[in-house]
Amino acid sequence: MIDRLSAVAAIAVRHAGAYTDLILSDLDAASAALGRRLLAAAVMACALVFAILMGCVWLIAATWETVARYWVIAGLLGLFLAIAAAAFWRLKLLTAGAPGVLPQTAGEWAKDRRLLEELLERERAEAS
Repeated sequence: MIDRLSAVAAIAVRHAGAYTDLILSDLDAASAALGRRLLAAAVMACALVFAILMGCVWLIAATWETVARYWVIAGLLGLFLAIAAAAFWRLKLLTAGAPGVLPQTAGEWAKDRRLLEELLERERAEAS
């Protein structure tokens, strides 16, 4: 009995270390990828916002002395509301299919859970 407990304790300690390594690996990979994506997205968003603002100012300035200025302003408002709605819809789709947190660790836990269940079933069968 003590031999089995010793073996189980050794396996548990070894697995705890392996899980720590997996978690750290997952977090390192996720944080590096997230940092690169955030920087690229921030640069792109700033440039895009500036370009859109300049385009809107140009359109309004070009139609300012005409009766079309109200239609241009209303059209720009409608366009940006439609873009915001489409972006919101797309964001919901992307969020729904996103992978879980720490996928490698979760997979290993699932494998270990199955292995432990099999070992417990064997132990019960031998005890009977």
